[in-house]
Amino acid sequence: MTMTTTVLNDHIDAARIEHRPAARDSDTGWAASLVLEAPHDSLRELIRRGTSGLCLSALYGLAIGARQGGTALLVHTTGVPLGLALVTLAGAPSLFVFLSMCRAPIDGRVLAGAMVRGIASAGVVLAGLAPAAALFVVSSETPQAAKLAVLLGLLLGGGIALVRTTWDVLRAAARGPLAAFAAGLAIGFALFTMAVGIRVFGAVLPILGGAS
Repeated sequence: MTMTTTVLNDHIDAARIEHRPAARDSDTGWAASLVLEAPHDSLRELIRRGTSGLCLSALYGLAIGARQGGTALLVHTTGVPLGLALVTLAGAPSLFVFLSMCRAPIDGRVLAGAMVRGIASAGVVLAGLAPAAALFVVSSETPQAAKLAVLLGLLLGGGIALVRTTWDVLRAAARGPLAAFAAGLAIGFALFTMAVGIRVFGAVLPILGGAS
């Protein structure tokens, strides 16, 4: 009886260890912790990641607003994360519907995780580009040159985030019965998101001709 109980307890302990979420590397940096994939993240952790990414992207807005100064600092500081959030909100529902139509094994939580990691990736990249953006924007002799510098930064930060999100979706969609169709939809989503991003940032950032 004692031996049977011991074996049963061993099986229970092994099952607990097997289903226990993997602990994150204690050496992982703060920025890396925002963008690394973590399937067991709670809703609170996803919100933390997304919020951190948006706050980091605001640093890029602050940098590009330095050319005009004054209220333009506030407008651009809020405009960059606002644009990033609007692009995400515009693309996520349509992507979820189309992937569901082709029976891709992607639920709302998986899609939300991919989107949040995309926002965090964009925030980290844009924050890193902020000092260079401020230098180019302030020192540019013409508004066109400053606009070009801003666009290049947004394309780089947004492009990295978009590639990351699309890749996450493609990996999950590849396990579905209509993998080729799902892959085509994911690529179409990437092109659609790029077009929406250009329109949104052009509308919310005065330096790109948007409303001040």
